[in-house]
Amino acid sequence: MSYLQFPRLAFSGQFQSDVSTVNNDPRHYDNATFEPRFQEYQQAGADGRTKTYNGWWHPTGTAIMRFANCQVTSLRGPSGILVTNPAQDPLLSCSVGNAIGKPSGKMVDLDPDWQLASSIYGLAVSLLKPDGTPLMTADYQSNPFRDLWFSRAQSQGDSAASAIFQSVLINIQWHLDGFDSPLLARLIELSEQDRLSIRLSTYGYSTDYSDPGFGYGTVLGAIGPAYLGQPRSFILGRRFMPTTQQHNDLASQNGIGCFSSWLDQDTASLQVDLSNALPLDSRYQVVALPSLQYAVLHNEWTAQDAEIGPDDYTAIAGVDTSQALQDQQAGIQSVPLTEEQLRLANQPLPLAIVQPVGVEGRAVVCVREALLGNEVRAEDFAIRLDPNNPDRNHQHTHIYAARYGQPLAGAALAFWAGAPMLDYSDTPADKTQGTTPRALLPVNNVPNAAIRISPAEPITDQAGRATVTLHGPESFGTPREYMDGQLFTITYNLAGSDPALQQPFDNFAVVVFSSFPQPGQDIDLDNPRWEDVQPILQQYANLYPVMSQGLFDFSKQAVADASAFIMRFVFDKPIEDPDQMPVTRDLSASKRRMLINYFQNVIDRTGKTFDRQRMYGKRCPLRQSAPPSEADIAATRGSLSTSKSRKGNDA
Repeated sequence: MSYLQFPRLAFSGQFQSDVSTVNNDPRHYDNATFEPRFQEYQQAGADGRTKTYNGWWHPTGTAIMRFANCQVTSLRGPSGILVTNPAQDPLLSCSVGNAIGKPSGKMVDLDPDWQLASSIYGLAVSLLKPDGTPLMTADYQSNPFRDLWFSRAQSQGDSAASAIFQSVLINIQWHLDGFDSPLLARLIELSEQDRLSIRLSTYGYSTDYSDPGFGYGTVLGAIGPAYLGQPRSFILGRRFMPTTQQHNDLASQNGIGCFSSWLDQDTASLQVDLSNALPLDSRYQVVALPSLQYAVLHNEWTAQDAEIGPDDYTAIAGVDTSQALQDQQAGIQSVPLTEEQLRLANQPLPLAIVQPVGVEGRAVVCVREALLGNEVRAEDFAIRLDPNNPDRNHQHTHIYAARYGQPLAGAALAFWAGAPMLDYSDTPADKTQGTTPRALLPVNNVPNAAIRISPAEPITDQAGRATVTLHGPESFGTPREYMDGQLFTITYNLAGSDPALQQPFDNFAVVVFSSFPQPGQDIDLDNPRWEDVQPILQQYANLYPVMSQGLFDFSKQAVADASAFIMRFVFDKPIEDPDQMPVTRDLSASKRRMLINYFQNVIDRTGKTFDRQRMYGKRCPLRQSAPPSEADIAATRGSLSTSKSRKGNDA
């Protein structure tokens, strides 16, 4: 929650997410039924509607994720005073950039069947002086987005979606010689374990090939101190949760989504993160809303949409629904409270946003805190388990519980495994006969009870936190056949009759890798043959034409062997490294071991070195492919709105 505390800096600009969309459809993983057209742009029929999805709207994506044209826009010092004049702090003349001398980060889905928790790997964050020299360089600790909201904007497909990335910056290096920033000095002093808290709100992503901003979107960022004992990936505070839906998203009747706030006792203020909360028009500007107020409801059972009288609530302040708040303060409103307002807000009573109606102080409750102020959220929720590596076949995580922003001690937690489900969302069907991929749809959440959680009935401690461990099976088959492993979804919440209302995708999503080799497979992991590694390399050559057609086709033995040094180099990278191969991070330990050993054996046999592979000198050049036709472009704008397309999905 630290980025909502003081001091903090806000920035805004653009992000580039050059996603590849061939692997959005899990059926494209089937080597036996893969067709060359799956590497081409989607096509439209004569009526302007999609005739065939092919490789969807961006088959030649490179997977990069990076900042573009991001400027520090405002500061709030330790006391919360807003600073926007560079004369008061030179940090306001600085920009936010990427890695210095390193490759760009990568956007990665957890799994093709779960494109609802995309992570950023290998992203570096820098603060740059006006001359481009760094004040700070740091690494973004990989973490998936949360609060994915598909229909926030009045547009279609991925362009309508919005989400929040929250994590911490680590490995921070400061270069402050001759640079006198009061805010940075205090920020460094307050942050614990040499970490900073960061939040990125992303929206307005363009999937229109004809748009000059294709592949870019808007990012609003905030950086603040990081403190021990606080979650790094979400705000454990006062959580506003709509109880109605719009287009399958939780949103109030006037279009307000779920969001978090923090009651700051030290500065007697309410810090409200509206960066992912307010509806947007087709230009990605905040929709004009009527006059709204923050309030404390006097009755904790008052429902959303209820009309209440002046004795039913205490107004606190007006809600800033301006575009200026988004642009200048990264969408975070700082609301000062009187002594009486702070006292009332500290009572076990819900905060709300209300809309005054008529006269005599009557109002309608637009959105309020979850019932009883309950909040339950897991720190790590997108998880990979690998039976091929005992050290990676379990993962610890923390589940936090709070009531009206205070830790909820002694709370019992419960878990519910997801039912078997076909992935209809990511497997659209073409109306023209013979154009839909022929592979069978994958079925998730089978076999039952594959994942064990310990303790099975955890209880939160005095800090409102329970530590749980997810365990994978000792061995695992191939229930999805042509895809490695399986996807499992597990819901968690308070046990008993008063659960917390949660955002729809706020559950555990777990991928369990298949054991490799499977029984009956004659494969020596230390001395593999070409026919052992070729199916894996073929799959990645199919899924990433930017590599196989733009760099080199490593599905062919002569090409792969000639590139043995660089292939071993990228397969041996750790998961956090942006150069790791495969970019989807979906390779089990045993398959990775086999590939590394294969290419090492080639190196030992042939003496291939990096110097002999100068073809790799240019990083991922794009193949020369014809752009989509006008009909294709028209279809791109809206064709995927009929399927569950994703915000910044897949790398």
